[in-house]
Amino acid sequence: MQSKFKRDGVPTTRESRLSRIVSGALGDLRHSLRLLARSPGFTSVALLTLALCLGANAAIFSLVYGLILKPLPFSEPERIVEIFNTYKKTGPSRAASNIEQYLDYRENARSYESLGLWLALPALFGEEATAQRLWSARATPDMFEVFRLRPVIGRFFTTEHSRPNEDRVVVLTQSFWESHYREDPGVIGKSATIDGATSTIIGVAPRALEALDGRVRFVRPIFWTPGRRNPALRYTHALQLCGRLKPGVSAGQAFAEADTLERRAYDNAPPELRTYADRTGHRIGVGGLQAERVAPLKTSLYLLQAGAILVLFIGWVNVTNLLLARANGRQSELAIRFALGASRGAVARQLLTESLVLTLAGAMLGLGLAWGAVSQINRHLAQILPTTPPVALDARVLGFAAGASLLVGMLMGALPAIHVLRENLIGLINRRPHFASGSAGVRTWSSILIIGQVAIAFVLLTGAGLLIHSFARAVAVNPGFDSGGVVTGRIALPLAYRRTNEAARGIQERVVQGLQEIAGVESAGFSFAAPFQRGVPLNAFHLAEDTLPPGTAQPSAYRVVVSPGYARTLRLPLREGRFFEAADLAPGARPVFVVDETFANSYFPGRSAIEGRFAFGGRPAKESGWPAIVGVVGAVPHNGVEDRSGIPFVYQLMSSASDRPDGLILFMRTSLPVPEAIRRMRQTIQAIDPMIALFDTASLQSLVDASFGNRRAVMLLLSAFAGLALFLSALGIYGVLAYDVSQRTREIGIRGAIGATRGQLGGLFLKQGMVKASLGLAAGLAGAAWLSRYMTTLLFEVKPTDPAAYAVVSILLLAVAALASYLPARRAARIDPLVALRAE
Repeated sequence: MQSKFKRDGVPTTRESRLSRIVSGALGDLRHSLRLLARSPGFTSVALLTLALCLGANAAIFSLVYGLILKPLPFSEPERIVEIFNTYKKTGPSRAASNIEQYLDYRENARSYESLGLWLALPALFGEEATAQRLWSARATPDMFEVFRLRPVIGRFFTTEHSRPNEDRVVVLTQSFWESHYREDPGVIGKSATIDGATSTIIGVAPRALEALDGRVRFVRPIFWTPGRRNPALRYTHALQLCGRLKPGVSAGQAFAEADTLERRAYDNAPPELRTYADRTGHRIGVGGLQAERVAPLKTSLYLLQAGAILVLFIGWVNVTNLLLARANGRQSELAIRFALGASRGAVARQLLTESLVLTLAGAMLGLGLAWGAVSQINRHLAQILPTTPPVALDARVLGFAAGASLLVGMLMGALPAIHVLRENLIGLINRRPHFASGSAGVRTWSSILIIGQVAIAFVLLTGAGLLIHSFARAVAVNPGFDSGGVVTGRIALPLAYRRTNEAARGIQERVVQGLQEIAGVESAGFSFAAPFQRGVPLNAFHLAEDTLPPGTAQPSAYRVVVSPGYARTLRLPLREGRFFEAADLAPGARPVFVVDETFANSYFPGRSAIEGRFAFGGRPAKESGWPAIVGVVGAVPHNGVEDRSGIPFVYQLMSSASDRPDGLILFMRTSLPVPEAIRRMRQTIQAIDPMIALFDTASLQSLVDASFGNRRAVMLLLSAFAGLALFLSALGIYGVLAYDVSQRTREIGIRGAIGATRGQLGGLFLKQGMVKASLGLAAGLAGAAWLSRYMTTLLFEVKPTDPAAYAVVSILLLAVAALASYLPARRAARIDPLVALRAE
């Protein structure tokens, strides 16, 4: 029996075999590098194609993995769920939770180890003269238990800190501790000024906490008054409620228990709340935290990843065709190697090695492109999904890229290797290259691959065409206001302006008056929300004359809280009545509303809505307590043009005791250039009070444009993939026909010698290219019609079978195919028969 070890210095059979394999592999590698260096044109084209295709896949997969597949950085993240509310009859389909549900579930639910509340919100950090506006969070102490976090230093707050006046403690995030405090462990016990009040720093939370919201810099306790319960708050939605399931409990079981608790709360609620729950279709929802967070983006991300994979397939086809042609041209060389003793396996291994070397080099270049693409993706991601931490090319993404590269390299080398192995290599030694028996087989394989390539290009182009058409429809929607000449900015108000109604009203009037005194300013106003930026609260209301039939959904509307100058500044079109006036803010003035035409048409059909009465919340106790409608304006899609819920908007003056905001959104209509207008706005605010922070300044039109950011990003990326696919397909058709012309030079010469015209010779190859393109287009039509059904949620006022998109794409693809086919056809037509035959 052979030993594993050397005997008398002589290697064993196993060692000799391993040595031969390593030596052969190194020889193949050196030979491949020499051959690729001798063909710089072929090598450059192949490397560029692979780099673009593999780089695009790595970049998009980093996004898919970072947002969907990557588990949250917590212990057993699959056991963490979010509990939320849904309102099936009135919307929204997914709303946050509240303190009432948290207290009820904490006392009565048995599915959870722990439950916690979380709310992200901006705050002023630091002394007033140098205060920074930073994102913070309010949380219950058990939120740290839900995520099984341990402080880096110090401690977390406890239940005692959830009481009024006991919440003046703060926990820093690790990133903020490192950047602002230089990782100083002595920060524990120091004071920090937040929103004008002094809090004590008691701990630093680990970086994992930032996965909940990458913007948050510190966390403070949520406080409530023990024993004070309000059933009506159960149908509000302001706080994120998360829970850690007990071992063995599924999300379905937790939902069943939550549904039982909601039904019990419904049975014990006053009649008015039960009516509200019935009319809104209120239900509870329980889902995995990660799944709920990324649900709105899943379709877009999977579409982009599918597009990148299809582009990779097209790139593989192109490089495979080049390798097939290259292998066919090297048949004599390979036959000689076989005759000199190389086995068929060794010949095939050489071809595989060459393709793997190409792919490895292309992947390295592609990762460089992917790194640059990811940095750009993160810039857009911060605008589209600001709570999400940036994505990165981490080990798993690199592993995906390596696996994809290895697979592509093996498949690219497989076809040429199979082609060579099936040939009679000895019989090829004395055969001229132009009579290579493999030419017909190579042309057949190349034709099949080109047809598939064109089909996939058609699918990608159709998807891009549908998104482009949809985007054009979306941006063409009338926004309902005039954004030209309007600049906007947000201000954060110190605590002194929020202690009383008089202080809040005073600073609001001073800011508006100051802005209107700027030379070149026509008007100014403010609001809690900016158009097209979402975030407008949805509230139920009661009509004074409720004539709605039984079973009708609870009336609800988005409430936009504004100043009197808001409508004039944005030039909202007045349909009926009047806008708000300064007199409406006078003490004792009756409360009034301005509604949009959707509201008027829905609840006052066929008659004037002016003097119509309704109230948010409960029904007023007195008739004089009903607010009245004084004006009707055109519909403004505050939540974006894609909101097709049909829910109306109501404008309300910022005048009630609850309207003491920590920030306002300013709007200023001016003839000044945007940079100059913003500079003067900043100067005016600083002159009023240097402790008021002004930020997020921009033109209103830029905010409108930014609202299409997600749709624009998907459209541009898929269009880039489609453009690359079109280019590669054209290159593939050109390459196959050019190779065919070079292999059939003698045949072309004979045809010309016996009377074929130049037009007939060129037409032969032009027809060949157009037939391939037409077959690919037919296959692509079927594929696009099937796959486009999954794009429905991404389309706006465009059907997946939109004939205009299909027609334009078909014409474009055939035109490009014709151009790619014409160039080799012209070359064939110009071949001189005598020169071709003499060369043979």
